[in-house]
Amino acid sequence: MADGQLTDAYRCGQLYAALAALERLGSSNGKASLDDKGARSKASEKPLNELRRHVEQVVPYLMQAQQLRRGPQAAAVFRAIPELLPHAKELPAHLSHAQREDFHLGWCAQVKALEGAAK
Repeated sequence: MADGQLTDAYRCGQLYAALAALERLGSSNGKASLDDKGARSKASEKPLNELRRHVEQVVPYLMQAQQLRRGPQAAAVFRAIPELLPHAKELPAHLSHAQREDFHLGWCAQVKALEGAAK
């Protein structure tokens, strides 16, 4: 984060954590493909390629969560997504090593925020 401002890479990490939470809430077994460390690593390198499909699945994840009686939790995550989107016109196509660190920090912060909200 430069000058205390949230970078787009940081926001991508936050978005990733939120998308994983939504996918998990919409899954009958409570698991998400985004929970895989390898998937997170790929997304931190190329957010555009790796996150686009999950961004497009936000509403289906939300609908599935409602069917599984996890609607209120999923709705809270869903409502947070606009604030987590990068300010750029599109998700970044590629992140540098330093930007991947920001992605990881954003992911950690959002995981912690989601855990706090669930309590």
